[in-house]
Amino acid sequence: MESLLNVSTDSIGLLVWLLWALIGVFCALCAYRFTGGKRSLLFDMIIAVVSATLGGYLSTQCLGETPMQLFLISVMAAVFSAGIMMWIVGTLITRFSK
Repeated sequence: MESLLNVSTDSIGLLVWLLWALIGVFCALCAYRFTGGKRSLLFDMIIAVVSATLGGYLSTQCLGETPMQLFLISVMAAVFSAGIMMWIVGTLITRFSK
């Protein structure tokens, strides 16, 4: 069970990957709700899940010293990267759809 929750620069547990993906899904659902359904939910989910997992993974490779610090930083990085990516994609879609 401990290997599922492991967070280090050498290995990352399965539940941590799933948490990053769930953060991306939540971000996509929030973006879909805030835009009033004007964008595709599937497209938002793909962008948010990829950016959240990528942000979480890259933060574990670059930051943190202890496992708990590394986990918290990776969760914050996943939320931040998913939010920023959804904002960038939304801005590009509205700019080029005119």
